[in-house]
Amino acid sequence: MTSFTEDMRRRGMHPASKTLDMKVVPAGARLGRLLHVSPSEPVLVARRLRLADGETMAIETLHIRDALVPGLAARDLERQSFYELLTDRYGIVVVGGTQAIEPTVTNEDESEALGVPLHSPAFLFERVTRAENGAIVEFVRSLYRGDRYRIVTDLNRRETWRPRTRPRTDGRLATPR
Repeated sequence: MTSFTEDMRRRGMHPASKTLDMKVVPAGARLGRLLHVSPSEPVLVARRLRLADGETMAIETLHIRDALVPGLAARDLERQSFYELLTDRYGIVVVGGTQAIEPTVTNEDESEALGVPLHSPAFLFERVTRAENGAIVEFVRSLYRGDRYRIVTDLNRRETWRPRTRPRTDGRLATPR
Protein backbone atom coordinates (compact mmCIF):
# COMPACT_ATOMS: atom_id res chain seq x y z
CA MET A 1 0.00 0.00 0.00
CA THR A 2 1.37 3.41 -0.96
CA SER A 3 0.29 7.01 -0.63
CA PHE A 4 -0.29 9.22 -3.66
CA THR A 5 3.03 10.94 -2.93
CA GLU A 6 4.93 7.63 -2.79
CA ASP A 7 3.16 6.37 -5.92
CA MET A 8 4.02 9.46 -7.98
CA ARG A 9 7.64 9.49 -6.78
CA ARG A 10 7.93 5.81 -7.70
CA ARG A 11 6.74 6.74 -11.21
CA GLY A 12 9.46 9.41 -11.42
CA MET A 13 7.03 12.31 -11.06
CA HIS A 14 6.89 15.28 -8.67
CA PRO A 15 3.72 15.06 -6.51
CA ALA A 16 1.83 18.10 -5.21
CA SER A 17 -1.53 18.94 -3.67
CA LYS A 18 -3.89 21.88 -3.65
CA THR A 19 -6.52 21.94 -0.90
CA LEU A 20 -9.88 22.83 -2.44
CA ASP A 21 -12.01 22.64 0.73
CA MET A 22 -11.58 21.63 4.35
CA LYS A 23 -14.27 21.44 7.02
CA VAL A 24 -15.42 19.51 10.08
CA VAL A 25 -18.80 17.77 9.87
CA PRO A 26 -20.69 15.14 11.88
CA ALA A 27 -19.80 11.66 10.60
CA GLY A 28 -23.36 10.70 9.77
CA ALA A 29 -24.47 7.12 9.20
CA ARG A 30 -22.23 6.12 6.25
CA LEU A 31 -18.96 7.68 7.50
CA GLY A 32 -19.74 6.48 11.01
CA ARG A 33 -19.92 2.91 9.69
CA LEU A 34 -16.76 3.26 7.60
CA LEU A 35 -14.71 4.94 10.36
CA HIS A 36 -16.23 2.85 13.21
CA VAL A 37 -17.45 5.96 15.06
CA SER A 38 -20.73 7.44 16.23
CA PRO A 39 -22.72 9.32 13.57
CA SER A 40 -22.27 12.45 15.74
CA GLU A 41 -18.44 12.16 15.84
CA PRO A 42 -16.75 15.23 14.30
CA VAL A 43 -14.95 14.25 11.10
CA LEU A 44 -12.48 16.38 9.17
CA VAL A 45 -13.24 16.35 5.44
CA ALA A 46 -10.50 17.65 3.15
CA ARG A 47 -10.99 17.83 -0.60
CA ARG A 48 -7.70 18.06 -2.51
CA LEU A 49 -6.59 18.30 -6.09
CA ARG A 50 -3.65 15.93 -6.59
CA LEU A 51 -1.00 16.88 -9.13
CA ALA A 52 1.97 15.16 -10.74
CA ASP A 53 4.59 17.25 -12.52
CA GLY A 54 2.15 20.17 -12.29
CA GLU A 55 -0.64 18.31 -14.12
CA THR A 56 -3.93 17.29 -12.52
CA MET A 57 -4.14 13.58 -11.67
CA ALA A 58 -6.94 13.18 -9.15
CA ILE A 59 -9.47 14.69 -6.81
CA GLU A 60 -9.16 13.20 -3.35
CA THR A 61 -11.61 13.54 -0.48
CA LEU A 62 -10.12 12.55 2.86
CA HIS A 63 -12.28 11.74 5.90
CA ILE A 64 -10.66 11.33 9.33
CA ARG A 65 -11.83 11.73 12.91
CA ASP A 66 -11.11 15.34 13.84
CA ALA A 67 -9.83 14.21 17.26
CA LEU A 68 -6.98 12.30 15.57
CA VAL A 69 -5.56 15.39 13.84
CA PRO A 70 -5.92 18.44 16.13
CA GLY A 71 -4.61 21.63 14.55
CA LEU A 72 -4.36 20.18 11.05
CA ALA A 73 -4.54 23.02 8.51
CA ALA A 74 -5.09 23.05 4.75
CA ARG A 75 -1.51 24.21 4.13
CA ASP A 76 -0.19 21.14 6.05
CA LEU A 77 -1.77 18.91 3.40
CA GLU A 78 0.06 20.83 0.68
CA ARG A 79 3.51 20.57 2.27
CA GLN A 80 4.00 16.84 2.76
CA SER A 81 2.43 13.42 2.37
CA PHE A 82 -0.58 12.96 4.63
CA TYR A 83 0.78 9.60 5.81
CA GLU A 84 4.14 11.22 6.67
CA LEU A 85 2.26 13.96 8.52
CA LEU A 86 0.23 11.40 10.46
CA THR A 87 3.40 9.64 11.55
CA ASP A 88 5.59 12.69 12.21
CA ARG A 89 3.08 14.94 13.98
CA TYR A 90 0.44 12.61 15.39
CA GLY A 91 2.30 9.32 15.92
CA ILE A 92 -0.18 7.39 13.75
CA VAL A 93 1.37 4.80 11.44
CA VAL A 94 -0.86 3.53 8.65
CA VAL A 95 -0.02 -0.14 8.11
CA GLY A 96 -2.74 -1.37 5.79
CA GLY A 97 -6.29 -1.13 4.66
CA THR A 98 -8.86 -2.12 2.10
CA GLN A 99 -9.28 -0.46 -1.27
CA ALA A 100 -11.90 -0.85 -3.98
CA ILE A 101 -11.34 0.40 -7.54
CA GLU A 102 -13.96 0.79 -10.21
CA PRO A 103 -14.28 2.51 -13.58
CA THR A 104 -16.49 5.58 -13.82
CA VAL A 105 -16.85 8.89 -15.66
CA THR A 106 -16.47 12.44 -14.41
CA ASN A 107 -19.39 14.72 -13.53
CA GLU A 108 -19.45 18.49 -14.18
CA ASP A 109 -17.62 19.53 -10.98
CA GLU A 110 -15.00 16.80 -11.31
CA SER A 111 -14.44 17.59 -15.01
CA GLU A 112 -13.92 21.26 -14.22
CA ALA A 113 -11.48 20.59 -11.36
CA LEU A 114 -9.49 18.04 -13.38
CA GLY A 115 -9.57 20.06 -16.60
CA VAL A 116 -11.15 17.29 -18.66
CA PRO A 117 -14.31 17.07 -20.80
CA LEU A 118 -17.58 16.07 -19.12
CA HIS A 119 -17.99 12.29 -18.75
CA SER A 120 -14.28 11.59 -19.22
CA PRO A 121 -13.14 8.08 -18.19
CA ALA A 122 -11.87 7.86 -14.62
CA PHE A 123 -10.99 5.42 -11.87
CA LEU A 124 -12.80 5.67 -8.54
CA PHE A 125 -10.72 4.50 -5.56
CA GLU A 126 -12.28 4.08 -2.12
CA ARG A 127 -9.88 3.23 0.69
CA VAL A 128 -10.23 2.58 4.40
CA THR A 129 -6.92 2.45 6.26
CA ARG A 130 -5.93 1.14 9.67
CA ALA A 131 -3.18 1.87 12.16
CA GLU A 132 -0.74 -0.49 13.86
CA ASN A 133 -3.22 -1.09 16.67
CA GLY A 134 -5.94 -2.10 14.19
CA ALA A 135 -7.97 1.10 14.58
CA ILE A 136 -9.52 2.65 11.48
CA VAL A 137 -7.64 5.81 10.50
CA GLU A 138 -9.34 7.26 7.44
CA PHE A 139 -11.73 6.82 4.56
CA VAL A 140 -10.53 8.30 1.26
CA ARG A 141 -12.45 8.66 -1.98
CA SER A 142 -10.20 9.45 -4.94
CA LEU A 143 -11.17 10.04 -8.54
CA TYR A 144 -8.22 9.55 -10.91
CA ARG A 145 -8.12 10.70 -14.51
CA GLY A 146 -8.42 7.69 -16.79
CA ASP A 147 -6.15 9.27 -19.41
CA ARG A 148 -3.27 9.86 -16.99
CA TYR A 149 -3.36 6.92 -14.62
CA ARG A 150 -2.50 3.30 -15.24
CA ILE A 151 -2.94 0.50 -12.75
CA VAL A 152 -0.28 -2.20 -12.72
CA THR A 153 -0.56 -5.15 -10.38
CA ASP A 154 2.07 -7.78 -9.62
CA LEU A 155 0.50 -11.21 -9.67
CA ASN A 156 2.14 -14.12 -7.90
CA ARG A 157 0.99 -17.64 -7.65
CA ARG A 158 1.61 -19.27 -4.32
CA GLU A 159 3.89 -22.27 -4.63
CA THR A 160 1.82 -24.36 -2.22
CA TRP A 161 -1.46 -23.94 -4.09
CA ARG A 162 -2.36 -26.87 -6.28
CA PRO A 163 -5.77 -27.38 -7.87
CA ARG A 164 -7.34 -30.67 -6.98
CA THR A 165 -8.21 -32.32 -10.26
CA ARG A 166 -9.16 -35.72 -11.57
CA PRO A 167 -6.87 -37.10 -14.24
CA ARG A 168 -8.44 -37.21 -17.71
CA THR A 169 -7.67 -39.71 -20.40
CA ASP A 170 -9.59 -38.06 -23.27
CA GLY A 171 -7.19 -35.10 -23.82
CA ARG A 172 -9.53 -32.43 -22.40
CA LEU A 173 -8.63 -30.21 -19.43
CA ALA A 174 -9.20 -31.71 -16.02
CA THR A 175 -11.99 -30.25 -13.88
CA PRO A 176 -11.73 -29.46 -10.16
CA ARG A 177 -13.30 -31.95 -7.75
